[in-house]
Amino acid sequence: MKPETRTLVVIPNDPLERYEAKGEVKDRYFNPCDFFDRVLVLPLAERDSGIEAARKMAGRAEVSIHPLGRPGPLGWQRVLRRARDFVSCSAAQVVRGYNPLLMGWLAVKTARECGAASVVSIHADYNLRRNVRIHGPRFLLSARGLYQAAHSLLGLNRTSIGRASHVVCAYRFPALEAARWRDGGISVIYNRVDLNSFQPGSRQQNPAAGPLRILTVGRQFAGKDPEPLLMALSRMEHTRMTLVGDGPFHQRLVELAAALGISDRVEFIRRVQHEHLPELYRTHHVFAICITHPGVCIPVLEAAASALPVVVNRPLWEPEPEVVGELAEVVEPSPAGYLDAFTRLERDPALRQTSGEQLRRRVKSVDADRSERQEAEIYRELCGQVAAGRKGGKNR
Repeated sequence: MKPETRTLVVIPNDPLERYEAKGEVKDRYFNPCDFFDRVLVLPLAERDSGIEAARKMAGRAEVSIHPLGRPGPLGWQRVLRRARDFVSCSAAQVVRGYNPLLMGWLAVKTARECGAASVVSIHADYNLRRNVRIHGPRFLLSARGLYQAAHSLLGLNRTSIGRASHVVCAYRFPALEAARWRDGGISVIYNRVDLNSFQPGSRQQNPAAGPLRILTVGRQFAGKDPEPLLMALSRMEHTRMTLVGDGPFHQRLVELAAALGISDRVEFIRRVQHEHLPELYRTHHVFAICITHPGVCIPVLEAAASALPVVVNRPLWEPEPEVVGELAEVVEPSPAGYLDAFTRLERDPALRQTSGEQLRRRVKSVDADRSERQEAEIYRELCGQVAAGRKGGKNR
C-alpha cells in the first residue's frame, strides 16, 4: 500500500521574498528533518517571488507558493475561502501559522474545518502593553499595533492560541503568555543555530591578536537601538565595531558615528546572507547588543555558538538574559555600562576566551539538530492523530 503523502500548509509571517531580502532563509526551516513530502506556502500577499527561498526552506519536499491576497476589511472571506480550498484540496495533515495574530487564526480555523492539525508559532512579543512601552504610543498607529489591538479586542487569541493543536514558542517568555489560553500543548523550541557552522575563529583561539573588534547584529529600531554601543566606543581609542542591520534608525546611527568622530572605526553593513554570518562572527572578539524586547534573539545564540563573549543590557522583563544567563556580561543600558564591559574585556583576553568557551558549552542545549528533531517529532505525533481521525471517519 502506497504511504500517504505528508503535506504541510504554511502561512508565513511575511512573503518569502522578504525573508530572502533580509537574509533569513534557512535550510529546512519549514520542513524539519525533511519530514514532509509536500509544502504549500500561502502568503497573505498579492504576489511572492520567493520561490528559491521556498525551495531551500522546504528541504527535499515538493514546494509551491500560492498567494492568498491581502485580507483587508472587505477581503476577509475571500482569503479565508482560498485558504480553506488549498488545505482541503491538498489533504494537508498540518497547517502552520507563523504568528499568533492573523496567520495563526487563519491556520487554526482552516485546519479545524478541514480535519487537519494546526501549529501556531510565537517568535516575537505580541503583548500590546509591552510593545507600547518599548516603541511608544505611536506603536498603536502602526500596522503591527493595529493588528495586535484588533486581535485583542476581538478575542482571537482564544482561537489562534487556545484552539491550536500545538503552540511552538521561540523562547520561554511567550510560553507564559500562551499558558493563559491553554493547558498543555506548548513547546519551547529555540531558533536553530548550527554549531557545525557557527564555530570559534582565529580571534577566539588567539584573543590577544589585534585591536578589539566588537560585533552587533540586529534590526535598528525601537527596542534594539545600538546608540549606547556607539557612545561607549567613542570613549575608547583603538576598538573597532561592526553594525549589521537595517531599519528606521540606520541613517541616524551613521550620522551619530560621524558626529562622534568614529566613522573610521565603525563599519555599517545593512544585511548579510545567513550562510555568510558564521565567518562574520569568527572575525570579531566580542558580541554586544542593546535590546528591550523579552526573550533571546537569534544573534545572541549565534554569538554564543561562535564562542564570543556576550555583552547585553539588563533585561526589562526577566530576571536575567534567557539561555546565556549569568555567563553574559550584563550591564545597564547606558554608554557607561557598555564602556565598563568593553574595557574589562579589552584588558583581559583570558576572560574573553573563558567566557566564550562557557557560552558555547551552554548554547549546545539549543543546537540546530536537537531543535529540528524536536519540531519533527511534534509533526509526527500530529500527523498520527490526523490519520487516526480520518480513518475513523471513513469507518463510520
